[in-house]
Amino acid sequence: MKKIIAGTVMATALLTALPSSWPALDGHAYAAAKKNTAASHYIVNVNGNLMTVRSLHRSGTVLLAGSDMAKLFSADYRYDPKHQYYEIRRTSPNIRIVLQTGKKAALVNGKSISLSVAPQRFGQELYVDAKQIAALLGGQWKAEAGVAIVSTSGSFRPFRETWQVNGSTATIHGLVLGQTSFYSVNDVAAAFGATVHVDKKTSMVKVKKGNRTIIFNPFSYVLNAGGKKTSLPTAPFIQNGVPYINLSAIVYALGGEIEEQERFIATSGFIKGTSIHPQWINQNTLLISRPDEASSLLLDIRSRTALRSINEMDLTLSPDGKKAAYVDENGHLFVIDLVSNTVQQIGEDDEVKTDLVWSSDGRSLYCIYGSNNEAVAVVALDNGTITKIIDDKVKYKTDLRLSPDGTKLLYTVANEGKTNYTDDQRTDVDSIDTSGTDPQLILVDLSSPTKQPTPLTSSSDNKVDSAFLSNYDIVYVSATDDDMSPPSLKMIRNGVEQTLLDKQNIIDMAVVKSRIYVVVEANGLYTIRCFDPSTKSWKIIGRTKHEITSIAPSPYDDQITVTMATDGGENVSLLRHGSWMNLTK
Repeated sequence: MKKIIAGTVMATALLTALPSSWPALDGHAYAAAKKNTAASHYIVNVNGNLMTVRSLHRSGTVLLAGSDMAKLFSADYRYDPKHQYYEIRRTSPNIRIVLQTGKKAALVNGKSISLSVAPQRFGQELYVDAKQIAALLGGQWKAEAGVAIVSTSGSFRPFRETWQVNGSTATIHGLVLGQTSFYSVNDVAAAFGATVHVDKKTSMVKVKKGNRTIIFNPFSYVLNAGGKKTSLPTAPFIQNGVPYINLSAIVYALGGEIEEQERFIATSGFIKGTSIHPQWINQNTLLISRPDEASSLLLDIRSRTALRSINEMDLTLSPDGKKAAYVDENGHLFVIDLVSNTVQQIGEDDEVKTDLVWSSDGRSLYCIYGSNNEAVAVVALDNGTITKIIDDKVKYKTDLRLSPDGTKLLYTVANEGKTNYTDDQRTDVDSIDTSGTDPQLILVDLSSPTKQPTPLTSSSDNKVDSAFLSNYDIVYVSATDDDMSPPSLKMIRNGVEQTLLDKQNIIDMAVVKSRIYVVVEANGLYTIRCFDPSTKSWKIIGRTKHEITSIAPSPYDDQITVTMATDGGENVSLLRHGSWMNLTK
């Protein structure tokens, strides 16, 4: 079967070949009266690709070259000199058309049919009625605005799709030519609050939104957006007065961005740049950190837009999602009311405070306290009073956690190594003894009068991502410095340690109430798994080939946010009902 032989043709070159009058290319319309036969060329939009075909004007009727028609439909074309007939044959659909010069009848798969216009010969070429031949070859031919629109596979198929535009539902209509979809510019413009004007004389389409103007026409692949020209992947066209175009092209030209798989359009584009540490304010809103701007954002996951920007980072969200705390570079503690957007400094203490943890009632904050992280303290938010709970002078406490009922604290501590010197003045280090410095989990019972730190572990492994379950069991990720020994997930119940997941490449772990979530990497595939301690069973929640760096399950429903590594930094994505969507770029 012959293939379509045509390349991309620039609009200026095409326009120079067009006649001064514009008959519709359907084989029935008439141009200015012409007694003499004349051959010319016309633009044809075939499934979104601009091509030219030879045309014949005889007594006002416009016919198209039969061999060119065959090429458009990937059909064979031949002339039988013995029987003096022309044959167009296509295998899909299986069709054989036999034509003769001047006869208004044709054989189609051996059956005689009437032709609306008799084929005419000019030179060595037979010229035919394009509209009827296109239909016989299994397609559709229609002309408007000086350009013939051709579908080589079936008729133009109208469709309507439901899209989310900034989180709101919108219906966008379109047409399918062949296998290519084109979308109504009118519908897209309405979603953006833009206007559309089609010049009846020139067929120029102008879309205007505020100070942004977009111009294109059906004779060209070029789209001009605010003076910047871009190439369209398919040529636009006009049908019944409505312009149709590639959806992504018009969305980006209007200043928006699109996620086609999710059918989501952000009219102002997506939030870009590194985004980390997502925290759930409620089931529709996240608090995320923006290290590139040293700020934070309240992100609406429905519209994927920023509700508010906060000029601080490393915020710790309160249990009710209404407030967030942070410590500035001077050691001062602040609380932001996310509802009123007001900021309050808590006391005047300027000592180092890290690992902020809210009490369940939101009235106080626990923290690792001191320049060497040697104490655990609680700050009363009503008056700024600081009370040291643990002041054992053991340095480098980290990973402070509070049990769900607020009665127990958990943290990790590693003792300092012993430094041996060669002289009494301790100016020359001989060696450092690191024995006994392995990090250990420490539990503090706040209901006890003594509040003594109680070691829970004594093993030599590293212990990270520790967390309380709702039944007060403790889980953590156990890792070693040996690259050949992957981490394990362990749980401590009533002082007894057990392994829940052994020797897996655990990237991150998080706990929501009684559920344990882990991200495990294997062979470049990142899998999110959930463990239910009551049934002791694992369930796969989702998978992706993109590199997940952290996980934050929602406490409100089954949604899970993750951070993913990209070439431009980390972004925040959402896993919902097994489907992924990018919240930031």
